[in-house]
Amino acid sequence: MMDLLTRINQHYQELTEQERQMITALQKVDLAWDGLTSSELAKKLYVSRASIFRMLKKLELESFAELKYLIETNRIEL
Repeated sequence: MMDLLTRINQHYQELTEQERQMITALQKVDLAWDGLTSSELAKKLYVSRASIFRMLKKLELESFAELKYLIETNRIEL
């Protein structure tokens, strides 16, 4: 499985400015990922759930759970 940082680098040019800002915010926001829902993340980042899922699609992630898995298993250094 490709790590998240590789995915971000690979698809960076495809991301909108808002999606890039979401990634930057993920680096700065201290989140308890265990039990976190996409709705809760959207509220914390001040974006819609649809924006999160569009970004996930561009990063070739199949679900919010996959994003959480990659972050929780420390496969990336955000």
